[in-house]
Amino acid sequence: MTQATEDLQLAPGARLELWAGGAPGTLRIRVGQRVVWQVPSFPEQPGFFSYRHMSTDRATIEWSGAGAISWAYSWHPDDVAHTGITAWDFGPDGITRRTGQEITEWMCADPDRPRIHFSPVRQWMNDPNGFCRIGDTWHLFYQFHPASRDWGPMHWGHATSKDLVHWTHLPVFLHPEQPLWPLGATGGAFSGSTFLDREGAPVIFYTERLPAYDLVEGYTEIQKRAEPGPGLLGVERTTVVLEDRPDGVVHDFRDPKVWWDQAARAYRMVLGGAIDGDPAVLLYGSDDQVSWSYLGPLYRAPAKFKAEGARAVECPDFFPLDGRWVLVMGFVGHTDPGSGRHNLLFALVGDFENDRFETDGVLQLLDFGTDFYAMQSCRAGDRQVAIAWLFNWENRKPPGSPYSGEMSLPRELSVDARGRLCMSLVDEIAEACPAQTIPGEPGGGFHLPDAPIDLSLTGSLDGTRIVATQDGDDSFVISVENGVLSVRVPCDDGEITYSAEIPGARDLRVLHDRGILEIFADNGSVCGTRRSYDNVSPDRLQVETSANLRLDAWTTGS
Repeated sequence: MTQATEDLQLAPGARLELWAGGAPGTLRIRVGQRVVWQVPSFPEQPGFFSYRHMSTDRATIEWSGAGAISWAYSWHPDDVAHTGITAWDFGPDGITRRTGQEITEWMCADPDRPRIHFSPVRQWMNDPNGFCRIGDTWHLFYQFHPASRDWGPMHWGHATSKDLVHWTHLPVFLHPEQPLWPLGATGGAFSGSTFLDREGAPVIFYTERLPAYDLVEGYTEIQKRAEPGPGLLGVERTTVVLEDRPDGVVHDFRDPKVWWDQAARAYRMVLGGAIDGDPAVLLYGSDDQVSWSYLGPLYRAPAKFKAEGARAVECPDFFPLDGRWVLVMGFVGHTDPGSGRHNLLFALVGDFENDRFETDGVLQLLDFGTDFYAMQSCRAGDRQVAIAWLFNWENRKPPGSPYSGEMSLPRELSVDARGRLCMSLVDEIAEACPAQTIPGEPGGGFHLPDAPIDLSLTGSLDGTRIVATQDGDDSFVISVENGVLSVRVPCDDGEITYSAEIPGARDLRVLHDRGILEIFADNGSVCGTRRSYDNVSPDRLQVETSANLRLDAWTTGS
């Protein structure tokens, strides 16, 4: 096997972290002629390897089997918060290193990667985790599998932003407590949230799925409390805070969201699960964030959801907003019999007092497109800001991409006078991405640049039809007929319908970014999100409507 060598290019105190295995290969670092660190043979299954460089003398790195290194980066504790990681791409003859703007430019050069939606540099990403703002910095953690572009043993990735558009990629924050790949198991550091105490110090609560060999049953999930190290670059200490499940809860027991309840003068936590097979949200209380007592179900779904395949609630979010309390939850495994849509995300608006959540029981579907799941929100000043995983297992990313998974654009939440949860894009996006109006042509046509587009309609919407094409082939079709808003993308075969009723609505906003559609109607009370991997860069738009129309292109500064 051919071996390559080049200068290490690491300053004293810097760290190199990588995942490698599954094929033959070696890795060795020398200072002078002395070997100071090595992986003599890559393991049969992926493994994590970490090296801290301390020498000021010239050092070299030698490697073979570059294809077995799935993800690698270096970072220095003194400047990583500002510069981010340096991504290393090992080739047979050399290493390509990219930092900061170089990473951004490399990502934007991928014609199939969205421009303004967050995605990992490489490999698999799903649920947002620990989403919060500390000072003027937004922190986005996320479910991450560094060894593959497919789902697998879960870690927490980490990125930060000042404007919710431009992100700095940071080192992996959380690792599974056990090496799962050699066991042939799944599990690891599952989803959770960040709790900010009264001094603004962050504490992480998350689920650890112990080594598991089945994806739908027979696993054990426990809850942990993690204390971050300086700069949120890693974890200093983890504590198991909850292992025992209530009666009727078998194995789904995950995704903690913690808050301080002023009325109870105690901490509260919600978890997703199922009680005797009915999807449910479980409520817990604590005086110290460590010892937790079960207070009962906050919500238990009607029996019809179990009958329609729902196994459990995932990723519950619970928060006060505009004088009410809002519960957001996903029903994993559920398929709506009318439309064929699955894994739907719902909201309930009600009142929370004395540890009881009183609602009218009517679930609000949060996204009729369904590529909006595991939504997580946080309080930022006087706003509730949310972000979600832009994927729902229906359409897989084509082979050959360096990554899989994007996040939605961040949204500001509100409750309207009718008690509906409404979503709108945060103002930071318009501030970070100045708009340029796209002029129309006779007959309602537009020539589209290679940029994110923002289409707004106000007025009578019935009869509206919006068609985007790339080289004459459809990229997406949006229509409003008889008060029903529908969307179709090339992969749709008609078995699943993506539509929502919007009677009387007089506003419609459509965002498109290289295959991602985010649709907002009726003041954000009706939203639809779709991800398509075909014809992702439309060059023409045709709009038939009697409403007032504005079409802008967004510049990203990258």
